[in-house]
Amino acid sequence: MNWRDYQTKQKVVELGQRFISYVDEGRGEPMVLLHGIPTWGFLWSGLLPALAMTHRVLIPDLLGYGYSDRRDAFDRSIARQAEALDAWMDRLGVENAVVVGHDIGGGVAQHLALRFPRRVSRLGLMNSVCFDAWPLELMVQLGHPGVARKFSAQAVQRTLKTALKRAGFATAPPEGVVEGLLEPYATEVGKLSLVRNAAALNTNQTQELVPRLAHVGVPTRVIWGVDDTLLPVKWGERLVWEIPGAKLVRVEHARHFVMWDQPHAVMTALYDFLELEARTEVPFIQGPLL
Repeated sequence: MNWRDYQTKQKVVELGQRFISYVDEGRGEPMVLLHGIPTWGFLWSGLLPALAMTHRVLIPDLLGYGYSDRRDAFDRSIARQAEALDAWMDRLGVENAVVVGHDIGGGVAQHLALRFPRRVSRLGLMNSVCFDAWPLELMVQLGHPGVARKFSAQAVQRTLKTALKRAGFATAPPEGVVEGLLEPYATEVGKLSLVRNAAALNTNQTQELVPRLAHVGVPTRVIWGVDDTLLPVKWGERLVWEIPGAKLVRVEHARHFVMWDQPHAVMTALYDFLELEARTEVPFIQGPLL
């Protein structure tokens, strides 16, 4: 599906003065998929149909991202995102879920697992921010207040498209994927919100979790594209060392956007993690996913 088709699936729930846009498809055990920066829920669109065969798949746009609330002057940190997701799950009547996070979504997932442990039945971390491995230099530059004043949305889009295509994928991404991932930020409102999101990135908010990672009490799977130059696989190895019982799945021929580079390998890893391999055939995914 393209990004427009994906957006038509989104629903909205209000959380006080803010709101979250999200997709809710499928039936069964709830699974929450969390995106990173500079993406939105569309990141997971290629895996959505297969996962919805066995699970109720919930994909929120984090606050300030995608088509969730992008108004100015509120906290967009990963700690605040976890608090918002706790409230969002409460509003949806979802007591707990398998939580899988990519990039900063992985940082949010770590906060959920440690600060709101009742919400997480299993934890998946996919090319995730962790320790002091982030924020990346491009995101540091993007978060400078001067970017919002000096650069147009079109200029920011061009820079991000080039960066994502160069460093995010092991092979050329399917046509329209990068454009779809960045579409919410193509306007001046979207650009400003993305700048605010980047400014909120703070390595201290994963560093403060390091002494507590040993207390993650749920099954944990770390899935990593081994050719990722943005967040190298050594960080996934360290997560597995710190989290009791965690297992690492190295995905070959994949960079940061591992779910697009190797969707079938990622689905196989997720199905194995969910202990579905004996009961459910892993759907074969190949070619363009739009």
